[in-house]
Amino acid sequence: MRKLLLILFFITSFSVKATHIVGGELNYFPLKNNKYHITLKLYVDCYNGQAGAILQDLYANIAVYGKDSNQLLPNLCFSIKRALPIRVSKTNYNCILLAPNACVDAYYYDTVVTIPYRSEGYILSFQRCCRNNTILNLIAPEATGENIWTQISDSAKIGANSSPSFKNLPPNFLCTNAPLIFDHSATDAEGDSLIYEFFHPYTGGDQFDPRPSFLNDEPPPFSQVAFQPGYSYNLAINSSPLASINSKTGLLKITPTVSGQFVVGIVVKEFRNGVLIGFTQRDYQFNVQQCVFETTSAFVTPEVNCDREVFFANTSNNAKNYLWNYGDTTTLADTSNNSSGYYKYPKSGVYQVKLIAKNGNCIDSILKTIIILDNIIYQLPNDTLFCKTTTKSLFPNKFFEGSTYLWSTGSTDSIISTNSSGLYWLKITYGKCVKFDTCIISIDQQIVKLISDSLKCDIETKALEATLFAKGDINTIKWYSNPKQLADDFKDTIAQIHNKGIFKISGQKRNGCPYSDSIILNGDLSHSIFKFANIFTPNNDGWNDVYPEALPPYDYHLVIFDRWGLKIHETDNIPWNSGKYPNGTYYYFIEANGCGESVKTRGVVQVIKD
Repeated sequence: MRKLLLILFFITSFSVKATHIVGGELNYFPLKNNKYHITLKLYVDCYNGQAGAILQDLYANIAVYGKDSNQLLPNLCFSIKRALPIRVSKTNYNCILLAPNACVDAYYYDTVVTIPYRSEGYILSFQRCCRNNTILNLIAPEATGENIWTQISDSAKIGANSSPSFKNLPPNFLCTNAPLIFDHSATDAEGDSLIYEFFHPYTGGDQFDPRPSFLNDEPPPFSQVAFQPGYSYNLAINSSPLASINSKTGLLKITPTVSGQFVVGIVVKEFRNGVLIGFTQRDYQFNVQQCVFETTSAFVTPEVNCDREVFFANTSNNAKNYLWNYGDTTTLADTSNNSSGYYKYPKSGVYQVKLIAKNGNCIDSILKTIIILDNIIYQLPNDTLFCKTTTKSLFPNKFFEGSTYLWSTGSTDSIISTNSSGLYWLKITYGKCVKFDTCIISIDQQIVKLISDSLKCDIETKALEATLFAKGDINTIKWYSNPKQLADDFKDTIAQIHNKGIFKISGQKRNGCPYSDSIILNGDLSHSIFKFANIFTPNNDGWNDVYPEALPPYDYHLVIFDRWGLKIHETDNIPWNSGKYPNGTYYYFIEANGCGESVKTRGVVQVIKD
């Protein structure tokens, strides 16, 4: 957090010229009596670097820590005086006419120190700020330092060991769009197995304390540099094809495509009996600029070609003679001296094509790998019916790295999502190979619905009745009800029901898709079926002649009392016509059941005969 705040403060508060750190590496070699020969190589920008900052580095401070405890050991820390620099000036390209204006000096710091045996081993660290502010792949490079460190493992476990040492000084510049194969291999005194990789560089020091003392150095675990978006330790520089390092040989292959400065980390790890025992890390700033060549060899063809017939576009510069080798190992007749290239390959496969361009003594060559196919083969899914209206993914059964995709929807992604029916096609372009495929996607939009008329009371049967209808393109059907009202084997699409409840259907449509629907029936009984009047007129006029009703939609038990409480009538389902009893007030008690309802009630009824 402290370093991040310092970086932000620096960016917002200061304007500082470019500094000088380009890179470095740290090596050790064991001697007798716990003595070690220590060598620090510090690479400095002698063109953009601040002269004052370079002069300050007459001595390099090496902090020493316990490897497992990360504890600073002040009594073992030491400083090394540097020798005169060696100018990194080797030209790594053939027939270069105009080299970039780049300058790198390699300063060597050599000393012999005593480092007593310690079972946990040691970490040696040199920390220095700052880097060039023109670096493209780091965030706030002018506030980012460098931490060049290594470790000494437990000699009692692994025996005497020295760190690997890179054979060659790094390239002082790279040329845009010019392939370079650089020998980045190392040697090891004990003959341990060496593996090469890119690594994430470390930072140390800051603009407020650019040459920290031992006590102010950042202890392990160390902080790493922050890459700009789009860059990472293994994609640290713009290159086409991508920069690579052979893990066994250390050969670095790179064709930079963008001018600028880029920090790259390359580590060589040493293994003994399959166990990692040490490493050397080279943290280095690659200077990439446009170069002018006398002769360059170059050709263009897609990496992937179909129909086994390939035309090569020769884009070489300032060349008079050419030699093509098309990489067909089945014959010796796969060469040509023509300026343009053409070859008909006997079969599909992977081939190495080489073009040598000459102009007098200037010779340049380029080697490319191409893939020859009869054609690319892939398939979209078979015509498919999706049973639910949800978003579905549509993609080919095979993907081709580096290919382009074009869908009928206009999408250029390899996978699309759809929730619509229709004909879909996909065009894949893979180098010179082009292939179409189509499929029909159907989204099930058929609806199966459970509908019903109203649940009503039937006067004659004195029961509730309703009809349920299953509407849709139905193949199979199963009914459920609560309470249960239908037989388990009922398979019709129309059902008669006689009670309230929850009803559900499920099954399969004729297109094979499942369905389900449900309905709740509460009945259309907004008015009670029980209507007990408080007056009736038994005058034989055909209206309101009996009590409670002539043909009620319910069964009942009726008891009539006179005004003195004497029972004068009792019957089941036979209405009272008052008989011999005169006009007046009477009391009734009734129990009734019908259409799923029941009632017990009492009240007063007035008899009026005239």
